Amino acid sequence: MVVIDRWECWSLQKGLASGAWLLVYGRRKTGKTFLLRSCVKPAVYVTVGRSGLCLVEEDGEPRSVSLEEGVRAALRAVESGYTAVVDEFQRLPEEYWDLIAVSRARSEGRLVLCGSSLGVVSRVFDRRSPLLGLFAPIKVDLASPSDTLASLSRALSPIEAVKWSVIARDPWILGLLEPRGDVEDAVAESAPLLMASASGLVGEVFREEERKLTQLYDAILRLLALGYWSSAALAQKLHEARLLPRPEASLVTGMLAQLAAMGLVERVKLWKTPGARVYYRHRSSLLSLLMLLEERGFEAGYRLGREVVSSALGFEAQFFVGELLAEATGLRRAYSIIDAWDIDVVLLKGEKAVAGYEVKLGPFSSSEASKAVERIRGLGIPRAGLVSLAEEPPQVADEGYGPSDLVELARETSKRLRRHARGHAS
Repeated sequence: MVVIDRWECWSLQKGLASGAWLLVYGRRKTGKTFLLRSCVKPAVYVTVGRSGLCLVEEDGEPRSVSLEEGVRAALRAVESGYTAVVDEFQRLPEEYWDLIAVSRARSEGRLVLCGSSLGVVSRVFDRRSPLLGLFAPIKVDLASPSDTLASLSRALSPIEAVKWSVIARDPWILGLLEPRGDVEDAVAESAPLLMASASGLVGEVFREEERKLTQLYDAILRLLALGYWSSAALAQKLHEARLLPRPEASLVTGMLAQLAAMGLVERVKLWKTPGARVYYRHRSSLLSLLMLLEERGFEAGYRLGREVVSSALGFEAQFFVGELLAEATGLRRAYSIIDAWDIDVVLLKGEKAVAGYEVKLGPFSSSEASKAVERIRGLGIPRAGLVSLAEEPPQVADEGYGPSDLVELARETSKRLRRHARGHAS
């Protein structure tokens, strides 16, 4: 099984070495538990269940105990100078928080709380919380583009590694599919299994955030996957489906903000796009792709071919590349829709565009490359770039990236993220 070597591992180790107690949090299935088990290696690992019991793993002997006994097992280890983890912390009733707070003064070890809920962070850092000031937060999001690509490139060709990286930032996919060969064929063949897993994941996210996955929220996520990116367009479609009383954007923006807080939706800045400043999309390219496939055909009972997967993957690839380039340069990523065409990636310094890129899953023809560069420069963007996930692009732009170039960029950026994490852990 391919494992993504992540910069967060260094951040966790640096945080523990400093003597801090840590609160690790993030959306479900982003790899938090794997990171804690492989990077922290605690003496006691406690998982809080939904049943009101805990699973305690200590000395290689897992046992099921009460909530209080599970918390006390972790605190005994910490008070003895060891490291302990309490996973799925958001399920632990707040009546146990005082027990944890009292233990801090007499503990020589390290305690790590891990929560699959973004809401738990606001509760822990609320001014009335007994845990306020005791924990340093570390967010575990999707795997970074550079870490994902650098890791996959050790086992795959540059072309395969770049394409697989678009969806492998969601680490759970690597437990279901082995990243090898053609990603479009692999996803098309396994789509029913993957879509069931995606639906389950979304349901779990809502459950852990103590919210109900209503028809309205589900519809928003599916419309985003279908390409409805503005609050106004979403409101109109939801009204047509009789899920909103009026087609008003203001009725949708609050729900989009809640979905963003859950880690399911992201806001991408729009540059010079008439009538809009924000592009709403799925945070996860994998979830977006799978929801799109479900809407395009599987629910209707027929199988979709690789060409549909390829089209969706090509669209998601531009956001992957944009995030990779922003990560590498330290600039802000943006997107632009002007008239009938878009600029796939715009990099901003402050509010000023410094570079624009056209991204293609396949190769560029000479005419495509020249037209893309002309459009970008015509908008006054100083540097124009071409990115192909299939081969080296024609040398008509200020910057050109083929698959091997992207792999090299990812490796350099991944190393830099580690150096930063070692010196600047949260």
